[in-house]
Amino acid sequence: METEKLNKILLEYIFQTVKTVRAMSKAGDGKEILGGIPGRPEDLELGVDRVGEEIIKKLLLENGIQAEIFSESENGSMKVGKGGADIYVSIDPFDNTILFFTGFRHTWYTAITFYDKERKPICAGIGDILDEKAWIFDGKKTFLLDMATLASRAIFPHPHKVAKGPISLATYLMSSQYSVKFISVFGDFLKAMDSKALLYPFGGSHIYGYLADGRVDAYVMFDEPRSEIDPSFAIAKSVGCDIGEVDVEGNWKEYEFMPGKQYEKVDFFIAACTPELRNDIIRYYMEQKKS
Repeated sequence: METEKLNKILLEYIFQTVKTVRAMSKAGDGKEILGGIPGRPEDLELGVDRVGEEIIKKLLLENGIQAEIFSESENGSMKVGKGGADIYVSIDPFDNTILFFTGFRHTWYTAITFYDKERKPICAGIGDILDEKAWIFDGKKTFLLDMATLASRAIFPHPHKVAKGPISLATYLMSSQYSVKFISVFGDFLKAMDSKALLYPFGGSHIYGYLADGRVDAYVMFDEPRSEIDPSFAIAKSVGCDIGEVDVEGNWKEYEFMPGKQYEKVDFFIAACTPELRNDIIRYYMEQKKS
């Protein structure tokens, strides 16, 4: 599969989806409830969630690419083409649906990654719908793209080494499905954070752009859905971030994309800008388990 061709499709997907969702929001459309998200009682599927799915299916068909698309919606797995899939596509067509539904113009994103049949990322992108920027991994380079001017710049994660410094820590706190467990385990960690440290209370598929460009130093979650990781973790991974899961014994395992497993969850998940920061977080977690 030609990487250049897939990169063009990826960029077209992001540009079309951002433009369509912005127009939909301006017209007051897209809030109709289509159903729930399997295994996610805190979430909804809205009309706006279908925009990206329809755009990527159309683009793949027009370019003669056979693919299997994995999305968090009830559509689940969608096949494009009549033969076997040439590639896998993981997509979060609209990240932070609940914010859109309740009227908050904040952290609206779309994310997508193309994987080869060996489950390795070919290229990936996250589109910032409100700010019209995009984080792109083209298979070789990772950069932030201004969608209005087409100017781009290389991005790098922050070199934070230890948890006691002025780090930027992210976790999703807007739902009790996630916040209660995180605070019960990491409450003392938060109390001991540097006075200049930042707790960023959001998460999801857009967070890997923030990791890649140094805004966030670590993202820590319990029961993180794979559907929030698969569409974009390759962007942070491509610039050297550590992304994986920790078992009950404290053992680290690098995260891997698994086709068709988007409804599953990772028990304890960490994405960090350095191995040292990752190990500090694991060390604290294990100490809490023993206490």
